[in-house]
Amino acid sequence: MFKTILFTLILFYTSSAFAAGDGYIYDFKGPVLINGKLANKNSPVTFGDEIITGSRGRIGLRLAGNVYRVGNRSHLTLPKTEKNFTLNFFFGSVLAVFRSDTPKTIRTHTSVLGVRGTGLYLNVDSEQTFLCTCYGDIEFKDKENEENVRHIHGEYHNIVVLNHQTRAFSSQAMKGHKTSDLFELEALVNRTPPPTFTIEHEKNNQVSGD
Repeated sequence: MFKTILFTLILFYTSSAFAAGDGYIYDFKGPVLINGKLANKNSPVTFGDEIITGSRGRIGLRLAGNVYRVGNRSHLTLPKTEKNFTLNFFFGSVLAVFRSDTPKTIRTHTSVLGVRGTGLYLNVDSEQTFLCTCYGDIEFKDKENEENVRHIHGEYHNIVVLNHQTRAFSSQAMKGHKTSDLFELEALVNRTPPPTFTIEHEKNNQVSGD
């Protein structure tokens, strides 16, 4: 009897853990490659997968309480685990909302982002790295000079851009996403953005660093 109960509990927790780490594609338009193979809306997606979208492709996916909307002409590798979260983003655009319980790292070819409790939009091209901290806190560090860093607190779309040639940080106008998009992504994991995510709280945005 005890062995039967123990086996049932192990099976339950193993299944729950698998389900928690199992990804789900909620939006899709090809062409999209996952691990080098043409994907479709029913393709499996999980930790460590490499995703490349074509000129007209896009993919929206949910994985372990985090949601990603990847734009066209984009290339990224999902984190290998949730516990040691590092997302490698090579080029293109992504809008993402993250669970706030663990710190996360995003690496591009020009910068390292330390992310905590955040909704963000990231666009990387040959000229610049465009980061909108929609809400939350991000440390935006220049890969070529770790002392060249910005500490960003966003309550409503705080935008900081790194110029790849001059290595200078600046601000720009919002692009590539809307306020309503964040509500849509959070709803996919039964959350809402923080109550301070309104234009009235834009005045509380902060950027610090030399």
